Amino acid sequence: MPTKKKRITHHAMNLPANLTEEETCPSIFTAQTFFDKRPGDYAKAVQMLSNGNTIKQITSKLKISHNTLSVIRTREKEVIEASKKVMRGLIGHASQLAVEKMIEKLDNDEIPNGVLPIATGILIDKHRQYEGEPTQTIEVKKSLSLDEIRAELANLKDEKVIDAEVTDV
Repeated sequence: MPTKKKRITHHAMNLPANLTEEETCPSIFTAQTFFDKRPGDYAKAVQMLSNGNTIKQITSKLKISHNTLSVIRTREKEVIEASKKVMRGLIGHASQLAVEKMIEKLDNDEIPNGVLPIATGILIDKHRQYEGEPTQTIEVKKSLSLDEIRAELANLKDEKVIDAEVTDV
């Protein structure tokens, strides 16, 4: 029945539960079934996690739930960390080789001068990111004007002095 009145929804907050704790069964995700049925996809999920793919990318590509992926990430934590460590080393090595080749090409005038700073900056930023270092630093400087300093000094002069006794305990 259509109406122009705004509907108000009421939720009963004082009703007793329909189920008891004994009648419920919690869902426990172990990813064991996924490993048993699709071991290749399980390994692919671990590889994608160690490569830094997002959860949405992995779940949509492998057709698994985010709960299963969460369990895989927890179960294979050591493998993922070891893979990330190897990946960081490889990226650092690749960055170093790329910079050396760029220097070589720059010496031989094979690369335009305008390309070198951009490419080098990207490589250095990515290497620092994988090493866990900050890729940029933001510095905030606050300066006071002479009027603000004068106003603060005037406030200090206008303050009332309170006498207090100090005793050693």
